[in-house]
Amino acid sequence: MDSSKFSVPEISLKESLPSTFLKQYYSLPSPIIKYMLENASAINYFKLFQTCKILQKFNEEKYGPQIDVLEVGNFNNHSFSIHARNKEIKIRGSSKIYNEFSKNQKLWVRKRLMFHCLPGYVSNRYFKRLNLSTVKEIYLFDTAVKFEDYKKLLVPSIEILYATVCCSTNGFDIISHTLKSLPNLKIFRLPWHQNLTTFVELTAIKRNKKLQKAEIYEFIDEFNEENLRKFIAEQMAPGATLYLSFKEDVVQTVKDKYQDFANDFNMFSGTKIMIR
Repeated sequence: MDSSKFSVPEISLKESLPSTFLKQYYSLPSPIIKYMLENASAINYFKLFQTCKILQKFNEEKYGPQIDVLEVGNFNNHSFSIHARNKEIKIRGSSKIYNEFSKNQKLWVRKRLMFHCLPGYVSNRYFKRLNLSTVKEIYLFDTAVKFEDYKKLLVPSIEILYATVCCSTNGFDIISHTLKSLPNLKIFRLPWHQNLTTFVELTAIKRNKKLQKAEIYEFIDEFNEENLRKFIAEQMAPGATLYLSFKEDVVQTVKDKYQDFANDFNMFSGTKIMIR
């Protein structure tokens, strides 16, 4: 084939490159390195990172180390461990393993973050050293979280958020703020604020995606069938389940009204209400 018949396009670079352009330090173009880091499966990424100095250098300069899962808390007194299996890289350890992380870099958690029984000052130290920009699942079990830290961790990529935390006081409605901040949220477990949270306000929040599962604990609200029906119709997907767990001091007559309504509602609806 005569190659002279085909023209070769000419590409010229501007004298001043845009600020978003990545400087070239590697034998491969930086955009290719970036694509590999963001799209490689965990186990392939782990092998590449172990053997490829290019990836190591790029990580150190741009992102910090990447893992899929970080679990921190009291897990059978395991101090620190790293696993690379089941297509995931997971770090698991005690509440003090943040000392293992570099102070000058952030650890990028790509898939799941779990905190268990952490005081507020410890969770704050982790949030300062974590990159959660692409995390999908967050579990905060019996963990104290400062209001500002909670707001910062609400990145759009989150699809599942379970939190037994003390963020629903001092004028902060955690359910409302979470639904407004997370457009891709599918499942949550969060506390009800008895002075701020209402089904009317939650129904009014505009979201493109509906919830597959919602667990509301510390629930206390006067029974209003219309408001509850509107919330379910607006925010819950077909086949979804809404769990309501009442505070201990709620009188039995109120619980009975909700239970009777749930029994009748569940007979004719694909969406279910469970009273606890």
